[in-house]
Amino acid sequence: MFSQRDSKKRPALTSERIADDLEAFHESGGHIEVLGTTRSLKKIDPEADDASPPAATAPAKPTR
Repeated sequence: MFSQRDSKKRPALTSERIADDLEAFHESGGHIEVLGTTRSLKKIDPEADDASPPAATAPAKPTR
């Protein structure tokens, strides 16, 4: 299904190569934005699941 990678075309991805690439990226002015943990990855309070959802509001009536 998938073809074999030709090691002659691309060298192995090593931690040293990644470190060198990151260093070159930073030296050229690159910046990596570190994002926070999303709520889906945090432990969700089991009591929050039992709470009823907020009541829906009535749609606004059109004005003339």
